[in-house]
Amino acid sequence: MDEEMVHEGNAAPGQTTTGRSAFASLQTAIECSDWEGASASVRDGWFQLAIEHGDATRLLLERVPAHELRAQPLLAMMLGLSYNVLGFHRLRAIRYFVTAVRAARAPRNRTLSPIDRVLIRSAEASAYRLIGRPGLAVSAARAAVSELDQLADEQRQAIRELPRVYAQIGISFYYAHEVDDAMRTFAKGLAATPTTPPSPGFGNLAMLAGIHALQGDLPESQAHVEYARTGPWNDRQRRMYTGTFYRLAEAMLALERFDPDEARAQLAAMEHDPRSIEHWVVVAQVEALTRLVAGEPGRALADLEAYVRMRSAESRSATVRTRLAETRAILHLALGNPDAARTIVDRDMTDGPERHIARARADLALGKNGSALSGLRAVSGAASTARRSAEAVALEAAVLLRLAPTTRTAGAVEQLGALLERTRQRLPLAMLPTDDLERVTTALDGAGYRHVFQDVPLRSLLPASELGLPLTARELAVLTQLVTTSSVAQIASALVVSTNTVKTQLRSLYRKLGVNNREDAVAMAHTRHLLVKRD
Repeated sequence: MDEEMVHEGNAAPGQTTTGRSAFASLQTAIECSDWEGASASVRDGWFQLAIEHGDATRLLLERVPAHELRAQPLLAMMLGLSYNVLGFHRLRAIRYFVTAVRAARAPRNRTLSPIDRVLIRSAEASAYRLIGRPGLAVSAARAAVSELDQLADEQRQAIRELPRVYAQIGISFYYAHEVDDAMRTFAKGLAATPTTPPSPGFGNLAMLAGIHALQGDLPESQAHVEYARTGPWNDRQRRMYTGTFYRLAEAMLALERFDPDEARAQLAAMEHDPRSIEHWVVVAQVEALTRLVAGEPGRALADLEAYVRMRSAESRSATVRTRLAETRAILHLALGNPDAARTIVDRDMTDGPERHIARARADLALGKNGSALSGLRAVSGAASTARRSAEAVALEAAVLLRLAPTTRTAGAVEQLGALLERTRQRLPLAMLPTDDLERVTTALDGAGYRHVFQDVPLRSLLPASELGLPLTARELAVLTQLVTTSSVAQIASALVVSTNTVKTQLRSLYRKLGVNNREDAVAMAHTRHLLVKRD
C-alpha cells in the first residue's frame, strides 16, 4: 500500500485528522457489533486505516467473528492487508485475502457495494504484488479497473482517495509487465485527481514521468516532470514513496544530459527505507547508471551487489536476477570483462528483445560482428520501447560501420539519427565502445544529425572493443590474399597449400573476425589495421 501520509491541521505525527476519525468510527462500530457500520468505516478510511493505524486496525478487526468476515469481505481484506506488512505472518494474510475474494464472489454477496468490489479487487492485486507474485495480480487489477469504469459519478466521488486506488492498480500492472495497462490506469488516476493542493494523485503522475524516462520517451517524461514541479503537490509527496518514480525521472533526464551530479542530488532527495521499498530494483539500477556515467563502474557494481545482499532472499529470486542482469552485464563491459557480461546475459535473462540487445552489446565488445547482427535481426520489427529501439539501431549501426558499406549502413545511421532526434536520448550512443562511438557519431554528422549529440558532453561509458582472438600467421596470409582475390584456388596456389586447407583457415578467420564473407573480412582488416606491416 501507499506509504505517503499527508499531515493536516494539528494531527499528531504520522496521523491525519481524517485517519483519527476513521479509526474512531471503526472502533465504535466494532464495539457495538455493527458490522455494516464497520465496513462503512473501512470504506471511508481505507488508506488511513491501512497506513496510519495498521497495528491498531488489525487488533480491532481480529475481534470480528469469522462468519461476519465472510459476510463483510471488506473487513476481511483490510485484516489481510494489516497482516501482510508482517513478514512472518503473510500466510495468514493470504488466508484473509482468499476469504475476502471468495466472499465477494459468493451469491449471497451479489448486492455487495460496487465501491467495496473496487477496493477488494485493487487490494487483492496489491497483495499479490507485495508477496512477489505480480503475475497473479493482473486478473484482479483488470477487474478493479472494469468496476471503476462502470461507477457512476456519485459513486466515484464516494471513494475518498480515488486517484490513489488507481495508482495502486497501475503499479500492480507495471510489476506484472503489463506496462500499457499500467500507463492507461495511471492516466485515469491523474485525470481523476483534484487540482487543489495537496492533491492525492501524485503517485499516478510520478509513475508516468518515471516510466516514460526509463523507456526513453524523454519529451513525455519532461512534460510530466514539469507538472510534478509546479502542480498541486507538496515537497513531501515529491520525496516520499509516492514520488519515487518522479525522482527517478529527474535522475534519468539528468543522466541523458551527462550530469551525474544532478542525478545524485535527485536520488538523494528520496526518503525511503531501502530495505523495504518495493521499487528497490529500479532504484538500484538508476543508482548504478549514475555511478557509471560519473566514471565509477567499479563502485557502481560494488554498490549494486551490496544492495542485492541487503535485500537478502528476495534478491535471489529468478525475477530479480532477470531484472538486474542487463545492468550487471553493462557494468562488467565497462570494467573490460565482456566474457562475464555475455555469461550473465545467457544465464539470467529470459528470451526477448532485451536479451537479444544485451547479447549483441556483449558480442560487439567481443568483436563478434556476425553474432551481434544475427541477434539484432531477431529484434527487428518487434514491439519495443523507444529506448530499446534506439539501443538496437545504435548497435546495428556500430556493427555495420565496421564492415563493408551497404545500403543498410546508411539506412541504419539515418534511422538512428531520427530516433535520437525525436526522443532526445543520448545514452544509447554512450553504450557503444569508444572506437565504435567515434565511427557512429562521424556517420551521424555526415547524415546531418550532429545536433543530436553536440549539445551534451557525450562520451562512451565502455572501453574500446576487443579485437577478438589473435590471428595466426597463416590466417594473416590468407587475409592478405583475400584483399586481391576471392578465389580459394588462387589463394591455395599462392600459399602452396590445398584448397581444403584454405577453406579451413577461412572458416577460422571469419569466426575470429566476427564476419561471414570476404568483403566484410577485408573491411575489418582495414578497420583494425590487421594488414599493417610490423617490425
